[in-house]
Amino acid sequence: MLRNIALEGKKLAGPVLAALGALTVLTCVLSCTLYRSYALYYDIDAWEIGTEFLGLLFPLFVTVPVCWELYYERRDHFLVYTLPRMDKRHYLGAKWCACALAAFMLLFIPYFLSAVFALYVKQPAEVMPPYEGYRHIFHRLYTEIPLLYALLLSLWKGLLGVLTMTFGFVLALYGNNIFVILTGPFIYVILENFIWSVLGLEMYRFVTAFEPTSLAGGTIHAGSFIAGPLFMCGVIALTALYYVKLKKRAVYPV
Repeated sequence: MLRNIALEGKKLAGPVLAALGALTVLTCVLSCTLYRSYALYYDIDAWEIGTEFLGLLFPLFVTVPVCWELYYERRDHFLVYTLPRMDKRHYLGAKWCACALAAFMLLFIPYFLSAVFALYVKQPAEVMPPYEGYRHIFHRLYTEIPLLYALLLSLWKGLLGVLTMTFGFVLALYGNNIFVILTGPFIYVILENFIWSVLGLEMYRFVTAFEPTSLAGGTIHAGSFIAGPLFMCGVIALTALYYVKLKKRAVYPV
């Protein structure tokens, strides 16, 4: 199994490493420069400022470099050629594991390395004393052990990146439109964000689970971290059922 995962990883190595390198450099540079136009209360504030764009565009970063390859294997009937050599579930399982590892790395590495740069590499910044009533999610960890805070949040975001990639993976298993496959998770996150905001339930958005600081002035609780991912899991399951039961699509069209 590990050998097959490694083989699938080699297929994705080019675009994933290119995207990973670009994201890592960009987030590190922004975390060391963008904060100069903002008032800082703690050094790690520079990290949150420099990585804000990822909170909006992360579905594209974990889908576009990863899920295109499965679509072309289906379109070119390469999957059919693997049937005599390997069990279909084993092959798709190895491919998902390779894609999941790639999606995790595409978020975890840029996020965590940019936090290290913001804390230890950037030029010393003038830090203002926090105003009265200042609060932050996981306040004590954020203010006293910022590197651990960044590590835990980066791990969590990497896992949510795997879930988001899985949505694109399911679309690539059954879909025929490469544009829908690569942008579907991004469109879903935008629509879900809009719907929950209209309903006044911003704390249940997937974006809130991914970036808890995006909920300005709201209350974060355990459900804020669980609701968004659970809803996405339901949408993934419904999407698979739609293609299999209603559209009568097969992963291996023979």
